[in-house]
Amino acid sequence: MENSAIKILTSIFSKRKFNNFKRNFNKKTIIASTIAIFSLIIIFYFSKPYFINYNSEKNIIENKIKNSFKINTKINGDISYKLFPSPRIEIQKININFNKSKKGIYLEKVYIKVSPFGIINSKDLKLNKMLILNQTMEIQPNEFKNYFRYFTLIKDNNIISKNSKIFFLDDQRNRVLFEKVDFSEKFDKTIHELEFKGIFSNKKLKFNFVDKINGEKKLKFQIPSLGVSLNAIFDSSSTLQNITGKSQIKLFDSILTVNFKAKEKFEIYESFFRNKFFNSKVDGYITFKENFFFDLNLGVNQINLRKLLLYYFAPGKSYNFLSSGISKKINGKFNMQIKNTNSFIGRIKNIKMFLVFENGDIKIENGSAILPHDSKVNFNILHSGTQKETFLDFSLKFYSNNGDKFFRKFNIYDFEEKKTSLALDGRIDLFTNQLRIKNVVVDGREKLSRGDTLSLEKNFNEFVLDDGVLGILDFFKIKKFSKEISN
Repeated sequence: MENSAIKILTSIFSKRKFNNFKRNFNKKTIIASTIAIFSLIIIFYFSKPYFINYNSEKNIIENKIKNSFKINTKINGDISYKLFPSPRIEIQKININFNKSKKGIYLEKVYIKVSPFGIINSKDLKLNKMLILNQTMEIQPNEFKNYFRYFTLIKDNNIISKNSKIFFLDDQRNRVLFEKVDFSEKFDKTIHELEFKGIFSNKKLKFNFVDKINGEKKLKFQIPSLGVSLNAIFDSSSTLQNITGKSQIKLFDSILTVNFKAKEKFEIYESFFRNKFFNSKVDGYITFKENFFFDLNLGVNQINLRKLLLYYFAPGKSYNFLSSGISKKINGKFNMQIKNTNSFIGRIKNIKMFLVFENGDIKIENGSAILPHDSKVNFNILHSGTQKETFLDFSLKFYSNNGDKFFRKFNIYDFEEKKTSLALDGRIDLFTNQLRIKNVVVDGREKLSRGDTLSLEKNFNEFVLDDGVLGILDFFKIKKFSKEISN
């Protein structure tokens, strides 16, 4: 019996069969088998999260998001696991609250990338990046400061948005929409960078903020198609509560160079504004507390007033506010002092005025200027109305010690009085281009009759305002009017 068993074993492990086994189980077979085994292990490992019931552990996921991203969340939808294109969890119907905001941001769906290690149960999940893809988000204007404060925090995990829409409602409940929004954060040991790209009103815009840890902070904003850009550098000691720095703002064809510091209000000092028509020093303050308001001093060194007004406010310009009205959100005043400017009557000196923006109206208050030939003018102007009805109400007082010489500029040669004065009140309808004179007083005592007033209105409308209110800057139109009324 024993010999029979030995014979059987000897037959099984005969030399020929052993050699065949060795020949079939070669090096390639070992490698392929090893790869197959490891593949099965990996597939099993990464597939196991599919069998975890994340919906029963929403509180755990919410706490992990809070610890990883420093935000509070409320998950109202389903949570599921996705292996491709990389390990991640998909969360539906989530509300995100930044930095104790009163109202959160609702999202239909977000993805959170997870570490490939520790995915076999929700308690060991390690969250990396939050991905917001192809979503529409409503944000709150009164929470902008909280949003910015959150995104300037130094944290290990970040939020990325791609091809999304962001909107908010203004005071009139109009929807302000940003489309194709891409947002990202980058961190390393020395730099924290934020980048925002999107489209607003069919115009591409780009925002970039670079925070060098314990160093300078740089902010860049661009709307390339409009030639609008902002470049700001903040001191290393700057915080959201106490900012110091300098910036250069390009707006259309103008450049504003600003030195600033801000605590409760935004103070501007040793700053300059210039374009091809205008060169001015700027100082004063801007405040955003409760409402936007500014109080700025402009010390104008050089100005070509006629070309400036014709360039920016001529009919047909898309930003011509003379006939379209001013936003009620713009409130504040400019204290303007202009050393001198050339005009068709000669050099005008020492121009002073307060340019006031108030609830959609524009006022020029306490305006005064020194005119040629020992003459002077004081004036007040009010631009008011709606998009359907817009008016310029004005009052001016003119004085001259050489009236005969002054009026020769207008081809009026029969004016013999040296000392003269004129007080005039009226209104110009900016839609019909019609002047209505309320009152005219000559030399402080002689009031023009209604007939003479009507004649002045008719000729002024015909010869000066025929193409719009900026006809008052056209010397040839003024000369035609002067010639007509002097006949």
